Amino acid sequence: MLFERLEVFGSQMVGVYCSASNDYALVPTGMKQKVIKAIEKTLEVEAIELTIGDSVLVGCLSEINKNGILVSDIAGEKEIEILKNETGLEIEILSEGMNTSGNLVLSNDTNALVHPDLDGKYIKKIQETLDVEIIKTAISGIKNVGAAGVVNNKGILLHPMVNENELNEISSKFGLNAAVGTFGYGMPMVGSGVVANNNGFLTGKKTTGPELGRIEEALFSE
Repeated sequence: MLFERLEVFGSQMVGVYCSASNDYALVPTGMKQKVIKAIEKTLEVEAIELTIGDSVLVGCLSEINKNGILVSDIAGEKEIEILKNETGLEIEILSEGMNTSGNLVLSNDTNALVHPDLDGKYIKKIQETLDVEIIKTAISGIKNVGAAGVVNNKGILLHPMVNENELNEISSKFGLNAAVGTFGYGMPMVGSGVVANNNGFLTGKKTTGPELGRIEEALFSE
């Protein structure tokens, strides 16, 4: 397991800008090449550079696993073509005004937490595209579950204010260990500041040693 502390456009919020599966990392156009190389090395993936709706907030606007990719409806045709051509995965567009796809969904290769207010037709699209079991829930009252958690196929990291019942329920439904943590010297929205797959994780440069330990324990203690 590898990890890397880095900044993206001077920000600690790595998860806002990047999303990753075990094969690919979606990263914003204009990111420094040395950062892209660090991402590829740490996560053992191929990085795909793009914008979504001309935005560099790729992590907020996409969700990817081994089966498919969800993107916001602001994505342009050329951006969708890049994803199709580079990955060969099924692409699904989410709309209905709640278009920060990466914040609405928290998935690994088998299960996904989704925003509890999502309409059933979008739940079906997510289920079919990512080929996952769906769990509608909030995390510590936060409906944008992708911003409040991180998951791979080995473990789950959640917002530190999640209650014990939520923690146990999410752990049980994924069949994985779940634990709480922070990044960036106490920042609680871990999905915005940590990107992980089965091979390693990325987080902000200000993330402390104890925080790194909690992230590793949550995501890699199987």
